[in-house]
Amino acid sequence: MSKIRMVGIGSSVYDTLMLVDRFPTEDTKMEGAETKVQGGGPCATALTAAQKLGIQTAYLGQMGDDPFGRFMLEDFRKRGVDVSHVKLIPDTVSFHSVVILNRAQGSRTCIWNRGTTPQPDESNLDAGLLAEAEILHLDGHMTAFAALAARTARDAGTLVSYDAGGMYPGIDALLPLADILIPSEEFALKLTGLSCAEDAAEEIYRRYSPRVAAVTQGVKGGVIIDEKGLRRYPAFRVDAVDTNGSGDTFHGAFDAALLKGYDHDAAARYASAAAAIKCTRLGARDAMPTHEEVLAFLRERGEII
Repeated sequence: MSKIRMVGIGSSVYDTLMLVDRFPTEDTKMEGAETKVQGGGPCATALTAAQKLGIQTAYLGQMGDDPFGRFMLEDFRKRGVDVSHVKLIPDTVSFHSVVILNRAQGSRTCIWNRGTTPQPDESNLDAGLLAEAEILHLDGHMTAFAALAARTARDAGTLVSYDAGGMYPGIDALLPLADILIPSEEFALKLTGLSCAEDAAEEIYRRYSPRVAAVTQGVKGGVIIDEKGLRRYPAFRVDAVDTNGSGDTFHGAFDAALLKGYDHDAAARYASAAAAIKCTRLGARDAMPTHEEVLAFLRERGEII
């Protein structure tokens, strides 16, 4: 087994993705065009993205010992993610969701259930694993355990990456611990009370002092700030088939790029390209690109990193 370079703590979700030609009217029946069962969740999907890009990853957490949890565990194994630190908890229900993808509008609707699996506690923490890794990736779920892990990781010299996508209880403890802080525009504006992504990025960087902060803006690209100042990074236009998982792909690819030795600007372009490629294919994880595909995509657009 290769050295584990990236560990993830956060949500892992059993997803049922159904494609429809229009969103159903309430209290009716409608035939779907296609159904796909897949693993999901921001942290778990970011790990699989980094793994496909050539970074050895591991998931640290627990799931229900039910069909959902066993599927997610096998999906991780199939994709090369280390699951030796995952516990299956008997008689509990794993996190699961249904995603409806409207092909006519290119939109998605997600209905999720957290299940009954308890959150990890201090007994689940593996300080040796966190010290071995170079990046700990969090998504804001399991906040108490994530904060404990983040402090342990930082004490060992491991960088902490935080996908700030939701205003979950307890995130105030996570934000100051992030070295790589990547919030969505919606999160950044809500957190700061400001009205534009650039101002929000500057305020987040001033307030929490990460090594780098990047505010993602979907098809508009985003803004990035570090010791060199504030600037924009691009999004790449593609014919989108399925955007589900594209943000998680961005996070996993950004971390993977840093581990490959790219600077922050190159990492943002690399991650943006990976997310764009994912959008051209159906599925969150099957659609993720390889490192070679990302480089080829960038070369086609005159980008060399």
